[in-house]
Amino acid sequence: MKKKDYRLVWSEEFDGSEINRDIWSFEEGYVRNHELQYYTDNPENSYIQDGCLVIECRKEDNPQRPYTSAALETIGKAEFLYGKIEMRAKLPYSKGIWPAFWTLGCDINEVGWPRCGEIDIMELIGGIPEKHGQNSDDTIYGTIHYPGEQNVGNTCSCRLFNEDYCDDFHIIGIEWTEEYIKWYVDGIIYNERDIRNIPEFHKPHFLIVNTAFGGDWPGDPDDTTVLPQKYYIDWIRYYK
Repeated sequence: MKKKDYRLVWSEEFDGSEINRDIWSFEEGYVRNHELQYYTDNPENSYIQDGCLVIECRKEDNPQRPYTSAALETIGKAEFLYGKIEMRAKLPYSKGIWPAFWTLGCDINEVGWPRCGEIDIMELIGGIPEKHGQNSDDTIYGTIHYPGEQNVGNTCSCRLFNEDYCDDFHIIGIEWTEEYIKWYVDGIIYNERDIRNIPEFHKPHFLIVNTAFGGDWPGDPDDTTVLPQKYYIDWIRYYK
């Protein structure tokens, strides 16, 4: 990817002993997309380990909350508009798993979704391709959502060669300007969208990192599913 004159203006390095609640808030409960996990702020579901944020999706011995996980967001604490947003991460795997790194417009509570706009910097829908079609531990997706184009038709994927995203850390991000959003992995651009006439992407957004489980896109787990699963995030950085 061609280098520009970007400078680091914000970062979360996860170097402390605990999650920094001055940066992150936690979603709680069953939130969206008919997903199976219950989001908590419990230390079993999100914690700092060896300089990484770990989001752990777990099977629980509780029929009311059979699966738990975590979703952390910067709403009201850090916002982003244009520049480069990227993370270094090692992703979970397995049928039903749905880790993500994404943004929503900061005005979501006023205008709702999709009028707030959504940038999916990264989503992975885990599984074995021979059994689950396109669902694969070696493929991530980059997408935008906005009024009139909430769902399919704006997604592009990046598939690794002879490797899954759970095997090693990769740098995953976007370059976001007044004209376009470009998605990349390890410096290689795999998707680009012209946003000049889409107002939802010309206002501040906040970040979300989470691991969902089941729901509308991944579907239910099956006999290949392995839990617990861990999503390791080494750092998140924002350049302008």
